[in-house]
Amino acid sequence: MIPATAFVLMGGKSERFGSPKWEMDINGKTVLDRIWDSCTKFENRFVIGKNKPSGLSKPFIQDELKINAPINGLYTALKNSTTDWVFLISCDLPLVESDIFLKLWESRLEKCETVIPVSDGKIQVTCGIYHKRILPKMECEIQKENYSLIKLLEKLKTQFVKFGNDNRFWNMNTEKDYEEILNLVSK
Repeated sequence: MIPATAFVLMGGKSERFGSPKWEMDINGKTVLDRIWDSCTKFENRFVIGKNKPSGLSKPFIQDELKINAPINGLYTALKNSTTDWVFLISCDLPLVESDIFLKLWESRLEKCETVIPVSDGKIQVTCGIYHKRILPKMECEIQKENYSLIKLLEKLKTQFVKFGNDNRFWNMNTEKDYEEILNLVSK
């Protein structure tokens, strides 16, 4: 068991996608269920979003802030976690698997504050492990209206973990991305 809490971000308005991504079906499971099931090795699991959808039976925490940015989900996770480490995972990444989380967890260095995967040259800030001690720095950035997680990482002790060109980090932002993911998993 990983002594951390997994927080699954349901997403914002899904304007580019057109409908809630977390509800989309991939091989008979919703995106949310796929990600939720991949997080079973964590001590606790929660879903974070703007409002709890009717019929959602998973433990849910409402966003703490009124902004539309992933930093809101991370801030909410850190404020509500009972563990020192939180794992943030977005429904934008429906193909993640539990071995990714284990590799990130095992890659932590003694003094690091975050452990973030890099795949295909892209920093995956919404699939990372964050320590609660970053909360004061994060609150300072939020006060300045600096909502970029990438820029926040510049102020933190971050351990980057390379995953090469790994399709499991395919980011689903549009209907076209969803269709390509369906083609990928059907092979």
